Amino acid sequence: MIKTKTILPSILIFLAILVFLNLVSISIFTRIDLSQGQIYSLSRASKQTVKSLADRLVIKAYFSKNLPGEYADARRYTQDLLSEYQAYSRGKLRFEFIDPSDENTLKEEARKNQISPVQMRVIENDKFEIREVYMGLAFLYQDKTESIPLIQNTRGLEYDITSTIKRITAQGLKKIAFFQPEEESIPQVPNMPAQAEEFSTVRQLLTESYEVSIIDLKTELEASVAALFFAGVKDSLSQQQLYNLDQFIMKGGNVLFFQDRVDANIQQQSAKNIESNLFDLLTHYGIYIKSNLVTDAQCGQVQIQRMQGIFRMVTPVSYPLFPIVNKVNKDNVIVKNLDQMQFIFTSEIDTTRTGDNLQFEPLLFSSNNSGEVKAPRYDINVNQYMNTNLKMMLLDESKVLAGIYTGTFRSYFADRKDYPDALLENSEARILLLTDREFIEDAGASSVKGNLDFVLNAVDYMAAESTLIEIRSRETEFKPLREISSNAKKSVKWVNILFPSLLLILFGIIRYRNELKRRKIIGELYE
Repeated sequence: MIKTKTILPSILIFLAILVFLNLVSISIFTRIDLSQGQIYSLSRASKQTVKSLADRLVIKAYFSKNLPGEYADARRYTQDLLSEYQAYSRGKLRFEFIDPSDENTLKEEARKNQISPVQMRVIENDKFEIREVYMGLAFLYQDKTESIPLIQNTRGLEYDITSTIKRITAQGLKKIAFFQPEEESIPQVPNMPAQAEEFSTVRQLLTESYEVSIIDLKTELEASVAALFFAGVKDSLSQQQLYNLDQFIMKGGNVLFFQDRVDANIQQQSAKNIESNLFDLLTHYGIYIKSNLVTDAQCGQVQIQRMQGIFRMVTPVSYPLFPIVNKVNKDNVIVKNLDQMQFIFTSEIDTTRTGDNLQFEPLLFSSNNSGEVKAPRYDINVNQYMNTNLKMMLLDESKVLAGIYTGTFRSYFADRKDYPDALLENSEARILLLTDREFIEDAGASSVKGNLDFVLNAVDYMAAESTLIEIRSRETEFKPLREISSNAKKSVKWVNILFPSLLLILFGIIRYRNELKRRKIIGELYE
């Protein structure tokens, strides 16, 4: 009876503590995330976004209950993520899960909220069937609606949700001017996308966060333009175009240049320098691009056809003029967490001749097994790299392929009497240079995720919208295995083979000796 009286108050106090902690957890939410990069908890930018909501935001998660097994985790992950958003929103964000599969009214509601069902092939109980499922999010804020129509892969979902929240709650999107060469300056190739679609992937991504306008630089840029995206040229600009570009910079405008120094064609196995007055402008500022093509042992492959007897064989060849880049400036937010990127015929930025009034911050580098193909004779023939140890051939140190210039830019038209109204200089502008136009082309390397992440991060940075950068790339860090010598590989192999056996033998010896001691002690006790 005494024990019961003693235990009962302790149980009641324990239950009271549990209830108190649950009540506190409703208003105070925290999570300890020990993963590298803390990829399983909300970033600071996401927390700040929902904390600063001015009005109530409702997220309707349209998810079918009968999802195929491989997508069940997507539903759970989405629910956990939305719970965190709700906890940090101070009561301004609410979410609910809805299964519209069996109710026509809910199906109609999902359709109005821009969520449509998708058909998936499912094998269940040894039976194949086509199942119609919902896996999307609708965001309702004031009188506006945005959606994420389909969530198949949860990677990058936090970025999608936070960017959607920022978009739907924004009073107005920042403006980006997108310059690309005129259609008539570049010949159209049959059965290839028209020039207007040459950068459609990049432009489409930019329109999700910015108001993008395509310009020809024949007129003065609006003062409201946050950054100019310059998609490279293969010819000279008119004086008016050059003047408008120069004066945009003199007004403190930020420019992203994706500009080749060499025009190379792998089909024709030919390359030549691009002759453009754009390089005169850049040189005047103190920006120099070498007349070379960078080669790298860490590179992509091309397919070449060879005749072997009467058969035509396709052989993959590592082609060092297509560098794969994962060496980045870890101190810069644009690139510090980026995955690998693909370049196609790129040149080296000459960092030894940077203008006296400029500061240069490198962003991307080739690997430590680099080289170059020099002007004037650019030998880009693929056959020379067949059956070749590129690491033995390419022994130069890494080369700079992208970077940011800041400092004082003096106008290219400062001493021109025919341009008396030209602004003379500016120290607030920034220029980002990447020496590869194909990096952003639909027919080039724009489908590579690392390339797209770089473009979006760079635009956010130059347009002063850097809050989303840490979210976009926090899950994309590329960590290749460290290269080791062949002798080291053999050592690791034999350690893996012998160490477990030696460990087992040692354990057996120790166990045997302990058993002998135990028997000796028992024998002494009964003697």
